[in-house]
Amino acid sequence: MTRLETETVNSAKTRKPLYAARQKIFPKRASGNFRRFKWLVMTITLGIYYLAAWLPWARGPFAPDQAVLLDLANRRFYFFFIEIWPQEFFYVAGLLVMAGVGLFLITSTVGRAWCGYACPQTVWVDLFLVVERAIEGDRNARMKLDAGPWTARKLMLRVSKHTIWLVIGAATGGAWIFYFADAPTLLGELFTGTAAPVAYITVAVLTATTYTFGGLMREQVCTYMCPWPRIQAAMLDENSLTVTYNDWR
Repeated sequence: MTRLETETVNSAKTRKPLYAARQKIFPKRASGNFRRFKWLVMTITLGIYYLAAWLPWARGPFAPDQAVLLDLANRRFYFFFIEIWPQEFFYVAGLLVMAGVGLFLITSTVGRAWCGYACPQTVWVDLFLVVERAIEGDRNARMKLDAGPWTARKLMLRVSKHTIWLVIGAATGGAWIFYFADAPTLLGELFTGTAAPVAYITVAVLTATTYTFGGLMREQVCTYMCPWPRIQAAMLDENSLTVTYNDWR
């Protein structure tokens, strides 16, 4: 009888690490119709996020005049002319289900449209790249700067870039909390130090996460944290539109 030597698939000799260190990617500025459409989507989505909480909407006496407001204290959700009470939240659940089905339909029809155009990670990384290109230059200039030694110029450029990134992160956190209270009043309280501690904590957390995800991790978020790439793989076939590389690449 011949004895066969076997080895487990996940043995110490063959086991590969589940995490790979981030390799910096320096995307070159693109142009064309799809890029212009992406700029349009980015402008609209960021505009909605940063400005929607400041839109006025007259509802009469004893009602908030903010167009979009999540009034958790009084358990009300105001969205322009719509007012949702807790017992009516199933409408919101229905809208979320419809949005999920719509996302599945779009993915099956046109491929990775969500990831490429409307995902918050994509939108904010694009915004961070706008700042990066404006300060450090396009792809070749950024690669040269990154590989070069630390000089006064490099330090100044890096400090400027990261400072603006932190400002964007703070604006992102600030915009979020304005949906949960009267925006002008809360803005004044933030700068006078009279806002609730939870407001400052929320701004700090969202500032840190926006800065980290958009500036430092970027594609690592999509690779290791986002579940959507695993889900959408089940909805694509040979007829789906998707961006891939030729074999020789």
